Amino acid sequence: MTDERPAGRSRWGTPTTLVLYRTPDRWRHAVYLSDPDGVLDGSLPDIAPTCAVEQAQSDLHRRVELANGRRFHLSWHEADKPDWWTAEVTDLGPLPQPE
Repeated sequence: MTDERPAGRSRWGTPTTLVLYRTPDRWRHAVYLSDPDGVLDGSLPDIAPTCAVEQAQSDLHRRVELANGRRFHLSWHEADKPDWWTAEVTDLGPLPQPE
């Protein structure tokens, strides 16, 4: 079976929303995707749970861009729960050009 997505597209889908939250022992995240729909979750192993939220947001943003090979512009907002934040993808950068 062949993968029919355009070159440079992540096999997981395109991020639409990011959720970031602090636990006592680490920062955790969920990335909501479209085309195909799905959710990826995990943690930020290199970021201490005591660090500033901006550092965790930056690390997650960087990881999402690296995984997709393109830039994403995000709009972060504090969520309803303490130590939870959400980001909406407001703009997608261009897909990488095939080599």
